[in-house]
Amino acid sequence: MNVYISVDMEGITGIVHGDMMGAEGREYDRGRRLMTGDANAAIEGAVKAGADYILVADGHGPMRNIFFEDVNPKAHLMTGSANARDYCQLQGADTRQFDAAIFVGYHAMAKTLDAIAPHTIAGVAIHELRINGRPHGETGLNAAILGSLGIPVVMVTGDTTTMAEATTFLGEQIETVPVKEATGRNAAICYPAAETRPAITAAAEKALGNLSVAKVYDPGQPFDLEITFFSMAQCERASRTQGIERLDGVTVKIHGENPWEQYKNLWAGLRSALYEPASWLA
Repeated sequence: MNVYISVDMEGITGIVHGDMMGAEGREYDRGRRLMTGDANAAIEGAVKAGADYILVADGHGPMRNIFFEDVNPKAHLMTGSANARDYCQLQGADTRQFDAAIFVGYHAMAKTLDAIAPHTIAGVAIHELRINGRPHGETGLNAAILGSLGIPVVMVTGDTTTMAEATTFLGEQIETVPVKEATGRNAAICYPAAETRPAITAAAEKALGNLSVAKVYDPGQPFDLEITFFSMAQCERASRTQGIERLDGVTVKIHGENPWEQYKNLWAGLRSALYEPASWLA
Protein backbone atom coordinates (compact mmCIF):
# COMPACT_ATOMS: atom_id res chain seq x y z
CA MET A 1 0.00 0.00 0.00
CA ASN A 2 1.30 3.44 -1.01
CA VAL A 3 0.18 6.43 1.05
CA TYR A 4 0.49 10.13 0.23
CA ILE A 5 0.37 12.60 3.15
CA SER A 6 0.00 16.33 2.45
CA VAL A 7 0.79 18.51 5.46
CA ASP A 8 -0.20 22.13 5.94
CA MET A 9 0.39 24.22 9.05
CA GLU A 10 -2.64 26.30 10.02
CA GLY A 11 -4.60 23.24 11.15
CA ILE A 12 -1.84 21.69 13.24
CA THR A 13 -2.26 20.94 16.95
CA GLY A 14 -1.59 24.07 19.04
CA ILE A 15 -0.97 26.47 16.14
CA VAL A 16 -3.12 29.60 16.20
CA HIS A 17 -1.12 32.64 15.06
CA GLY A 18 0.96 33.86 12.15
CA ASP A 19 3.99 34.14 14.45
CA MET A 20 4.05 30.34 14.43
CA MET A 21 3.54 29.90 10.69
CA GLY A 22 6.20 31.93 8.88
CA ALA A 23 9.98 32.19 8.90
CA GLU A 24 9.80 35.79 10.15
CA GLY A 25 7.70 34.84 13.17
CA ARG A 26 9.29 34.64 16.59
CA GLU A 27 7.51 31.35 17.30
CA TYR A 28 8.15 29.74 13.90
CA ASP A 29 10.43 26.95 15.15
CA ARG A 30 7.81 26.08 17.74
CA GLY A 31 5.26 25.79 14.94
CA ARG A 32 7.64 23.61 12.96
CA ARG A 33 8.00 21.21 15.89
CA LEU A 34 4.25 20.97 16.29
CA MET A 35 3.83 20.38 12.55
CA THR A 36 6.44 17.63 12.58
CA GLY A 37 4.67 16.00 15.53
CA ASP A 38 1.28 15.81 13.80
CA ALA A 39 2.91 14.55 10.60
CA ASN A 40 4.67 11.79 12.53
CA ALA A 41 1.39 10.81 14.17
CA ALA A 42 -0.17 10.27 10.75
CA ILE A 43 2.89 8.38 9.53
CA GLU A 44 2.68 6.08 12.55
CA GLY A 45 -0.92 5.30 11.68
CA ALA A 46 0.02 4.50 8.10
CA VAL A 47 2.79 2.21 9.30
CA LYS A 48 0.38 0.40 11.61
CA ALA A 49 -2.03 -0.02 8.69
CA GLY A 50 0.70 -1.80 6.71
CA ALA A 51 1.84 0.93 4.33
CA ASP A 52 4.78 -0.12 2.16
CA TYR A 53 5.66 3.37 0.95
CA ILE A 54 4.78 6.73 2.53
CA LEU A 55 5.49 10.08 0.91
CA VAL A 56 4.97 13.16 3.08
CA ALA A 57 4.67 16.47 1.22
CA ASP A 58 5.45 19.61 3.22
CA GLY A 59 2.78 21.92 1.81
CA HIS A 60 2.89 25.14 3.81
CA GLY A 61 4.41 28.49 2.84
CA PRO A 62 8.11 27.94 2.12
CA MET A 63 7.34 24.19 2.01
CA ARG A 64 10.43 23.30 4.01
CA ASN A 65 8.97 23.52 7.49
CA ILE A 66 9.03 19.92 8.73
CA PHE A 67 12.21 18.94 10.56
CA PHE A 68 13.65 16.26 8.30
CA GLU A 69 15.90 14.81 11.00
CA ASP A 70 12.86 14.19 13.21
CA VAL A 71 10.59 12.56 10.62
CA ASN A 72 9.63 8.94 11.20
CA PRO A 73 12.23 6.96 9.19
CA LYS A 74 9.49 4.86 7.60
CA ALA A 75 8.50 7.89 5.48
CA HIS A 76 10.06 9.90 2.65
CA LEU A 77 9.79 13.71 2.79
CA MET A 78 9.00 15.96 -0.17
CA THR A 79 10.47 19.30 0.90
CA GLY A 80 11.85 22.38 -0.79
CA SER A 81 10.83 25.74 -2.19
CA ALA A 82 7.44 26.13 -3.84
CA ASN A 83 9.22 27.98 -6.64
CA ALA A 84 11.01 24.74 -7.52
CA ARG A 85 7.89 22.59 -7.35
CA ASP A 86 5.52 22.71 -10.31
CA TYR A 87 2.78 21.03 -8.25
CA CYS A 88 3.60 22.64 -4.89
CA GLN A 89 1.31 21.15 -2.20
CA LEU A 90 0.80 17.96 -4.22
CA GLN A 91 4.32 17.52 -5.54
CA GLY A 92 5.14 13.85 -6.03
CA ALA A 93 1.55 12.60 -6.08
CA ASP A 94 2.10 11.39 -9.65
CA THR A 95 5.34 9.52 -8.97
CA ARG A 96 3.56 6.22 -8.35
CA GLN A 97 0.04 4.88 -7.89
CA PHE A 98 -0.98 5.91 -4.40
CA ASP A 99 -3.79 3.96 -2.78
CA ALA A 100 -4.90 6.80 -0.52
CA ALA A 101 -4.09 10.29 0.68
CA ILE A 102 -4.23 11.96 4.09
CA PHE A 103 -4.41 15.71 4.72
CA VAL A 104 -2.79 16.84 7.98
CA GLY A 105 -3.09 20.35 9.41
CA TYR A 106 -5.46 21.71 6.77
CA HIS A 107 -7.46 24.92 7.14
CA ALA A 108 -10.77 26.37 6.00
CA MET A 109 -11.30 28.21 2.73
CA ALA A 110 -11.19 31.98 2.31
CA LYS A 111 -13.88 34.04 4.07
CA THR A 112 -14.84 31.26 6.53
CA LEU A 113 -15.90 32.31 10.03
CA ASP A 114 -14.60 30.63 13.20
CA ALA A 115 -11.52 29.13 11.59
CA ILE A 116 -7.79 29.58 12.10
CA ALA A 117 -6.24 31.68 9.31
CA PRO A 118 -8.89 30.86 6.67
CA HIS A 119 -7.68 31.42 3.11
CA THR A 120 -7.33 29.65 -0.21
CA ILE A 121 -3.72 28.98 -1.26
CA ALA A 122 -2.50 32.60 -1.28
CA GLY A 123 -4.47 34.72 1.15
CA VAL A 124 -3.13 38.02 -0.18
CA ALA A 125 -4.22 37.23 -3.73
CA ILE A 126 -7.16 34.84 -4.00
CA HIS A 127 -10.59 36.15 -3.09
CA GLU A 128 -12.32 32.98 -4.29
CA LEU A 129 -11.46 29.79 -6.17
CA ARG A 130 -14.26 27.90 -7.92
CA ILE A 131 -14.58 24.48 -9.54
CA ASN A 132 -17.67 24.25 -11.74
CA GLY A 133 -19.04 27.36 -10.09
CA ARG A 134 -18.69 26.10 -6.51
CA PRO A 135 -16.22 27.82 -4.14
CA HIS A 136 -13.46 25.44 -3.03
CA GLY A 137 -10.68 25.70 -0.49
CA GLU A 138 -7.48 23.72 -0.44
CA THR A 139 -9.18 20.64 1.00
CA GLY A 140 -11.68 20.41 -1.85
CA LEU A 141 -9.28 21.54 -4.57
CA ASN A 142 -6.46 19.19 -3.61
CA ALA A 143 -8.86 16.28 -3.12
CA ALA A 144 -10.31 16.91 -6.57
CA ILE A 145 -6.87 16.98 -8.18
CA LEU A 146 -5.81 13.81 -6.39
CA GLY A 147 -9.15 12.27 -7.34
CA SER A 148 -8.35 12.88 -10.99
CA LEU A 149 -5.29 10.67 -10.45
CA GLY A 150 -7.48 8.01 -8.85
CA ILE A 151 -6.34 8.79 -5.29
CA PRO A 152 -9.03 9.06 -2.58
CA VAL A 153 -8.54 11.32 0.42
CA VAL A 154 -9.45 9.18 3.44
CA MET A 155 -8.63 11.48 6.36
CA VAL A 156 -8.29 15.17 7.23
CA THR A 157 -7.10 16.93 10.41
CA GLY A 158 -7.51 20.57 11.42
CA ASP A 159 -9.85 22.83 13.39
CA THR A 160 -13.51 21.89 13.89
CA THR A 161 -14.73 24.25 11.16
CA THR A 162 -12.35 22.72 8.64
CA MET A 163 -13.54 19.24 9.59
CA ALA A 164 -17.09 20.28 8.73
CA GLU A 165 -15.87 21.65 5.39
CA ALA A 166 -13.99 18.42 4.66
CA THR A 167 -17.00 16.18 5.21
CA THR A 168 -19.22 18.51 3.18
CA PHE A 169 -16.95 18.11 0.17
CA LEU A 170 -15.52 14.62 0.63
CA GLY A 171 -18.31 12.76 2.42
CA GLU A 172 -19.10 11.38 5.85
CA GLN A 173 -17.04 8.25 5.17
CA ILE A 174 -13.72 10.06 5.67
CA GLU A 175 -11.97 10.09 9.03
CA THR A 176 -11.60 13.52 10.61
CA VAL A 177 -9.55 14.55 13.62
CA PRO A 178 -10.37 17.98 15.10
CA VAL A 179 -7.38 19.34 17.00
CA LYS A 180 -8.80 22.72 18.11
CA GLU A 181 -11.92 24.86 18.13
CA ALA A 182 -11.35 28.32 16.68
CA THR A 183 -12.80 31.31 18.49
CA GLY A 184 -11.44 33.73 15.88
CA ARG A 185 -8.97 33.71 13.02
CA ASN A 186 -5.99 33.79 15.42
CA ALA A 187 -7.34 32.12 18.58
CA ALA A 188 -8.66 28.70 19.50
CA ILE A 189 -9.38 26.26 22.28
CA CYS A 190 -6.55 23.83 21.57
CA TYR A 191 -6.87 20.17 22.45
CA PRO A 192 -3.85 18.61 24.20
CA ALA A 193 -1.24 17.05 21.94
CA ALA A 194 -1.37 14.04 24.24
CA GLU A 195 -4.91 13.52 22.91
CA THR A 196 -4.66 14.70 19.31
CA ARG A 197 -1.52 12.80 18.31
CA PRO A 198 -2.88 9.34 19.35
CA ALA A 199 -6.20 10.28 17.72
CA ILE A 200 -4.44 11.11 14.45
CA THR A 201 -2.56 7.81 14.54
CA ALA A 202 -5.70 5.82 15.28
CA ALA A 203 -7.73 7.59 12.58
CA ALA A 204 -5.02 7.06 9.96
CA GLU A 205 -4.78 3.38 10.79
CA LYS A 206 -8.56 3.01 10.67
CA ALA A 207 -8.97 4.93 7.40
CA LEU A 208 -6.22 3.01 5.61
CA GLY A 209 -7.51 -0.27 6.96
CA ASN A 210 -10.92 0.35 5.46
CA LEU A 211 -10.20 1.46 1.90
CA SER A 212 -13.25 -0.40 0.64
CA VAL A 213 -15.35 2.64 1.63
CA ALA A 214 -12.90 5.21 0.23
CA LYS A 215 -14.19 7.50 -2.51
CA VAL A 216 -12.35 9.79 -4.88
CA TYR A 217 -13.71 13.31 -4.94
CA ASP A 218 -14.91 14.23 -8.43
CA PRO A 219 -16.80 17.54 -8.74
CA GLY A 220 -17.40 16.71 -12.42
CA GLN A 221 -14.89 16.71 -15.25
CA PRO A 222 -13.73 18.61 -17.14
CA PHE A 223 -13.07 21.13 -14.36
CA ASP A 224 -14.27 24.67 -14.96
CA LEU A 225 -11.57 26.18 -12.74
CA GLU A 226 -11.71 29.92 -12.02
CA ILE A 227 -10.00 32.32 -9.64
CA THR A 228 -11.16 35.76 -8.57
CA PHE A 229 -8.24 37.89 -7.36
CA PHE A 230 -8.31 40.78 -4.93
CA SER A 231 -6.71 43.20 -7.37
CA MET A 232 -6.64 43.91 -11.09
CA ALA A 233 -2.83 43.97 -11.01
CA GLN A 234 -2.71 40.40 -9.68
CA CYS A 235 -5.18 39.27 -12.33
CA GLU A 236 -3.28 41.04 -15.09
CA ARG A 237 0.03 39.43 -14.12
CA ALA A 238 -1.52 35.97 -13.80
CA SER A 239 -3.23 36.20 -17.19
CA ARG A 240 0.12 36.48 -18.97
CA THR A 241 0.89 32.89 -17.94
CA GLN A 242 0.37 29.98 -20.33
CA GLY A 243 -2.94 28.26 -19.70
CA ILE A 244 -4.53 31.27 -17.98
CA GLU A 245 -7.42 33.14 -19.66
CA ARG A 246 -8.58 36.48 -18.32
CA LEU A 247 -12.37 36.74 -18.04
CA ASP A 248 -12.76 40.20 -16.50
CA GLY A 249 -10.88 42.70 -14.37
CA VAL A 250 -10.18 40.30 -11.52
CA THR A 251 -11.14 36.82 -12.77
CA VAL A 252 -9.24 34.17 -14.72
CA LYS A 253 -10.00 30.70 -16.01
CA ILE A 254 -7.38 27.96 -15.67
CA HIS A 255 -7.04 25.71 -18.72
CA GLY A 256 -5.27 22.39 -19.22
CA GLU A 257 -5.67 19.04 -20.93
CA ASN A 258 -6.57 17.45 -17.59
CA PRO A 259 -6.97 18.51 -13.93
CA TRP A 260 -3.34 17.68 -13.12
CA GLU A 261 -2.17 20.08 -15.84
CA GLN A 262 -4.70 22.68 -14.68
CA TYR A 263 -3.23 22.44 -11.19
CA LYS A 264 0.26 23.07 -12.57
CA ASN A 265 -1.00 26.08 -14.54
CA LEU A 266 -2.83 27.36 -11.47
CA TRP A 267 0.36 27.49 -9.43
CA ALA A 268 2.28 29.05 -12.33
CA GLY A 269 -0.38 31.74 -12.57
CA LEU A 270 -0.20 32.42 -8.86
CA ARG A 271 3.56 32.86 -9.01
CA SER A 272 3.02 35.47 -11.69
CA ALA A 273 0.22 37.14 -9.73
CA LEU A 274 2.39 37.42 -6.62
CA TYR A 275 5.43 38.74 -8.47
CA GLU A 276 6.21 42.30 -7.41
CA PRO A 277 7.83 44.15 -10.34
CA ALA A 278 10.60 46.69 -9.99
CA SER A 279 9.29 50.21 -9.37
CA TRP A 280 10.02 51.35 -12.91
CA LEU A 281 7.84 48.48 -14.25
CA ALA A 282 4.96 48.91 -11.82
